Amino acid sequence: MQPTIPGEAEGKRNAIEAVIEQIQAGDKQSYHAIIIQFERQMYTYCYYILKNHAETEDAVQEIFIRAYEHLHQYKRQVSFSAWLYKMAYHHLINIKKKQSRFLNLIEHCKEQQPVMQISQHESVVYELLTYLTAEERHILLLKAVEQYTFEEISEIMGLKSATVRKKYERLRHKLMDRISQKGAVAHETVAGTNGIR
Repeated sequence: MQPTIPGEAEGKRNAIEAVIEQIQAGDKQSYHAIIIQFERQMYTYCYYILKNHAETEDAVQEIFIRAYEHLHQYKRQVSFSAWLYKMAYHHLINIKKKQSRFLNLIEHCKEQQPVMQISQHESVVYELLTYLTAEERHILLLKAVEQYTFEEISEIMGLKSATVRKKYERLRHKLMDRISQKGAVAHETVAGTNGIR
């Protein structure tokens, strides 16, 4: 995320709030500005949870539709982006619950899909994310990628701030342990192939 100029974030937030007020007053066309503002980051967030482009596109569309339908419930006590992420979080949880019922079918379908070429760095990141639970991935993405505070994440996920902080620390240790294990295995493999023991 780019560092922001002092006052820039507040100005952006106020501009978004002004658009929300227009929509709530009946200007439906203004909602397009909200979609443009949040579409890319919402897609990224959903993709890291769903790991499928088609499902992600459907989820993002559904989230924006639901947000529009429930916009009358939005209050300025939290930022609009935190409110939108909370809606996305719950929608993704529901999707994952439905998917778990058909896990074997989904696994079979994944095997049938063509393998995409991805860089070594992307494959390492992807593997580390799959090592985490769905809840841990949500926390990591909201904290590390979207840079929400623990208080904002607790609001989005419906957890206590202290709980989110502990879970974040735990998942960081979990990832660091995994990285060090993978490094040891990689080192042994390289040493073994070079005859170094």
